[in-house]
Amino acid sequence: MRRASRLAAAAAGAAAALLAAVLPTPPAQADEILSAIARGGRLYDDWRAELDVRTRHISHLPRPETHGAAAEGAGRCVTCHGWDYHGVPGRAGGIRALDGADPAQVIAILGDETHGYGTYLDETDQRDLALFVTAGQIAMAEWIEPAGGRARGDAAAGAVYFQSICAGCHGADGMDVADMPPLGPFSRAEPWHALHIMMNGHPAGSMPPLRALDLGVLSNTLATMQTLPARPEIAAVVRGGRLYDTWFAEIGRAVPDGWHPAWPEARRAPVEAEGGDALARAQRQSWRCSACHGWDYRGRDGLAMGGRPPPAPGIHGMAGAAPADIVAVLSDETHGYGRLLSRRDLSDLAMFISRGQIDMAPWIHPDTGHYLADGAAFEAHYHTICATCHGADGRAVRTMPPLGRAVTGRPQRALHSVFNGHPGEAMPPLRAMGVETAAGILAFAETLPLRKR
Repeated sequence: MRRASRLAAAAAGAAAALLAAVLPTPPAQADEILSAIARGGRLYDDWRAELDVRTRHISHLPRPETHGAAAEGAGRCVTCHGWDYHGVPGRAGGIRALDGADPAQVIAILGDETHGYGTYLDETDQRDLALFVTAGQIAMAEWIEPAGGRARGDAAAGAVYFQSICAGCHGADGMDVADMPPLGPFSRAEPWHALHIMMNGHPAGSMPPLRALDLGVLSNTLATMQTLPARPEIAAVVRGGRLYDTWFAEIGRAVPDGWHPAWPEARRAPVEAEGGDALARAQRQSWRCSACHGWDYRGRDGLAMGGRPPPAPGIHGMAGAAPADIVAVLSDETHGYGRLLSRRDLSDLAMFISRGQIDMAPWIHPDTGHYLADGAAFEAHYHTICATCHGADGRAVRTMPPLGRAVTGRPQRALHSVFNGHPGEAMPPLRAMGVETAAGILAFAETLPLRKR
């Protein structure tokens, strides 16, 4: 029997004995025990998500007293104790010393003043989490190199497992699940996190825990995942530009009812007095990033050509910022997009804000709005790239104004759209061709007819 198989069998046997010590009922079968351990691993990851704590609150009951780590903003076990279970510097020590301990001891710790989980977790939750801590940890260093994070497995041997078990949801390249980063970069950057998820599944997710498989197989599969490609940066940037334009059109999601909470009261009153379709349109517009921060990305300090000046500061100051920091801003209480956009959406939008903004001032005249480029030199570009859809005269797309009117009426928006494409539509983004080419094509488009007929 391979060493990994012996470890898995020993863990299941130990878990059965531990469970018998905790519960007054007869021991569960091995598969039920492994299921309880895996659930405990998901609680360790993010107990709020796994439980969906809102379902645990009944409004007419008194609010329970809260204390300890569980009452804090993050309150996740992993935040303090880490994905390798050895602790997080500056936060707390690891839980490795509790591997093989009495689950009753762990349950007592969970309910103490330091942790405070007795307020939030019922007996079954505490039992499952204690089972994970005492019988579900693995020695990560045996499967992942501590220094570089490289999986110790055989990527070639793991490919058959990845392509048969994982690729159905994640895709052959690991990029199909939009609610998480692509598997390749994720498994390289956070291999211990990845292996924990492989063992236990996602909190409140549909991914099956693979704890019953041989750890050698999982290490091989993780090694395969680490060979998967990263998503090209330009793909994230241009999609982020379309999300900035109109995120709900790009992802096909209904916009929330009413005004965005951050939309200024002074902008609401005149349209509310008008009511009807005008009010509905204005409320819908208030949820767009571009409506607040402008097409030149400078917000109220920029130039608003063809529309009213935006009400918020610009985003140009965040150019070059860490995408993770931008995601935190997008998800804060002011913006609230963490509840509306997937992790992939937030990441792409952050990538656009960090690395996709362009300085429009050198390419658009501040007084006339005309493009500062030689349109005649780019006539061939228009007829080979754009005319197939828009027509030689720019009037072929019935769902939009003639191209001549669109580019002269909203020049900044047109340049943004040519660079990133239209939200939810098939228009190709031309970012790779550079801003000079984009401005040149639009300078030619200015010469096209302004009316449909």
